[in-house]
Amino acid sequence: MICVVCKTPMQPDAIPDTYKCLGCGFYASSLPVKINQIKSIDEINREAALKPLRSKTFSKILEASADLFPSNASVLDVGCAHGWFMDAAKSAGYRCTGVEPDHEMAAQARLAGHNVIEGFFPGALPAGERYAVIAFHDAFEHLPELDRIVGQISSYLNEGGLTIVNLPISDGLIFRTTRVLARSIKISGPYKRMWQVGLPSPHLSYFSADTLQRLFANTGFGLVRSGRLEAISTKGLYERIRFDRNVGVLNSIAIYITARCIQVFAGAFPSDAQYFIFRKGVTRNS
Repeated sequence: MICVVCKTPMQPDAIPDTYKCLGCGFYASSLPVKINQIKSIDEINREAALKPLRSKTFSKILEASADLFPSNASVLDVGCAHGWFMDAAKSAGYRCTGVEPDHEMAAQARLAGHNVIEGFFPGALPAGERYAVIAFHDAFEHLPELDRIVGQISSYLNEGGLTIVNLPISDGLIFRTTRVLARSIKISGPYKRMWQVGLPSPHLSYFSADTLQRLFANTGFGLVRSGRLEAISTKGLYERIRFDRNVGVLNSIAIYITARCIQVFAGAFPSDAQYFIFRKGVTRNS
């Protein structure tokens, strides 16, 4: 596997099908993507467990970026799932379109009143579509062929358009700790959970703040704003672990205890989840 950031050959990492670039520190996986093929997620419990945390995240990002958005901005939400970000963006006065490859998720978002294109970004988009903002909320790390996709983003943006990426990052204490456990004492369950092994749409990449900026800089995007996000919420934590039916009770308890222990020290480290706002042609932070 070749690193999408610095084009260096990557080396096998702590668990099967994961890799690390020794050149820049980017992580990737070759885990199989089986969207619309397997159903291992309890969607009812998933919604109940995730919605409060995700809604809080979306509100924070929209508040932090309000001065960057043009009035009545057209927003494309890539991997829109239930449509929760579009709920928040519409309430803030923006026009929203979602694109979602999971058939059931796309149907749920449409039932919630959203305009949703079913399929993968960017191939599913009609020719000539342009947006003021393209957002990847907990979606970017699931995308294959990232160098190709990032290279095409500007083709779907208006002049001066923004790209928002909200994702878990490898700088954080949770990623680092679970990887050490997997490498040193072969406790791999928490690290497999970080990669979402066995789920229909596992993580295919883990960026640090630096490697993500380098990837976007490769195609002429510059960072204009970034910020920390809450990575672990005590409320609903166990339920979020258990919405994957493949994870047994004992493994779920182990993952829960590990996460709670890490949470005590997480404030002294870079956040495990961050948002980044990029603009085409910008070369410095605002």
